[in-house]
Amino acid sequence: MEHGGHSIVVNGNIIVLKLTGAFNEYGVFKFTQDVKGVIESFNGKIFSILVNNLELLGGTPEAYAELEKYNKWLNNQNMVAKAMVIKSSATLGIINSLVPSIKLQNMKDFDNKYEAIEWLKSQLKRDYFCFNSTC
Repeated sequence: MEHGGHSIVVNGNIIVLKLTGAFNEYGVFKFTQDVKGVIESFNGKIFSILVNNLELLGGTPEAYAELEKYNKWLNNQNMVAKAMVIKSSATLGIINSLVPSIKLQNMKDFDNKYEAIEWLKSQLKRDYFCFNSTC
């Protein structure tokens, strides 16, 4: 049985994810499959991700193991940047510890989604420019 909820909204080249509640591996698997479907619909185009963790309560060790598999896959996609909106430094510490593959990502954490979106837009503009000319 799945535990944990999520929503996905695409805003241009930014995929906005919201996680709520406490996750088990089944909830994370459902979430990651849904996100993979959205990313595959970009057909190789660049994108960024905003993860709203303000209502995240945590997850089981198996949930974090599933999240690590997803982030390893994500590291081989055309993701420019990931912004994580989170208020709990303890939760951020757990994520960083149990999902080491995120250390390879251009990721920054924020305490509000507005600053996160502005940063993602700046990263997309920078990467779009570099992609279409010489940096």
